[in-house]
Amino acid sequence: MKPAAAIKLAVFGQPVAHSLSPRIHRMFGEQLGIEVDYQAIEAGTEELADRLSAFREAGGSGANLTVPLKEFGLRLCTSIDPVARRARAVNTLKAVEGGWRGFNTDGGGLVLDLERLGLEVAGRRVLIIGAGGAVAGILEALLDREPETVCLLNRTPERARRLADKFAHKGCIEAASLTDGPEGPPHDLLIQSTSAGHSGQDLPLERHWLAGSARAYDLNYGQAHSAFVNWCHDHDLPAHDGLGMLVGQAALAFEIWTGKRPDIQPVLTSIRGVV
Repeated sequence: MKPAAAIKLAVFGQPVAHSLSPRIHRMFGEQLGIEVDYQAIEAGTEELADRLSAFREAGGSGANLTVPLKEFGLRLCTSIDPVARRARAVNTLKAVEGGWRGFNTDGGGLVLDLERLGLEVAGRRVLIIGAGGAVAGILEALLDREPETVCLLNRTPERARRLADKFAHKGCIEAASLTDGPEGPPHDLLIQSTSAGHSGQDLPLERHWLAGSARAYDLNYGQAHSAFVNWCHDHDLPAHDGLGMLVGQAALAFEIWTGKRPDIQPVLTSIRGVV
């Protein structure tokens, strides 16, 4: 019997050579008995259309988009999943007749990891630092878990308010200046979404914004997570990095492409040893 041809996948971004996605998706394929050819392809916004087209012509059937392409990628889709449309960002593309269909699996990946860690969202007060594209991609999934409230803190509060207004129909969501901090009772879960850790910047966080039993989650991992986890350690706040979210959103993308969802934990355990 002739073996099935490998599914041809790729991640596009700039920079992208450091991406863990090829390793993750190859492990998913091994787990499920699916041969995977997954490449990392360097592309900025100006090159993406041509490089996606060449990839499709070479047999590509699915792709991931990472920084700085998630918002730009919307323009190249012939159809867009409702979650991605509301987030105004795509991180997963699937080849369909006539073009690409865009999806956003970031929010679903975060929720999968929060569940794995036992971090409850329902009925809790959630504080999010940042109001950029990463937050836009996770808000709907978080609000679907029915928290008591979500508060967005951002250095530019107007941006946080615009994002809060956009998702206000999904639940109780507030916005405030990072300088001033949130109002009301302490929060139960802190989610750090900014890229401050990449440049070693400190965030003006205050421990009294959070309940004594609160826990923290950083969308970053590796070196970019260091400054935040150090702050959490200094303030007796249990913290988790975003590596599980990375694997979770990848698993959801793999399911979109193949119809099969891989087991996250063994892949997460394997890659944690190399980050």
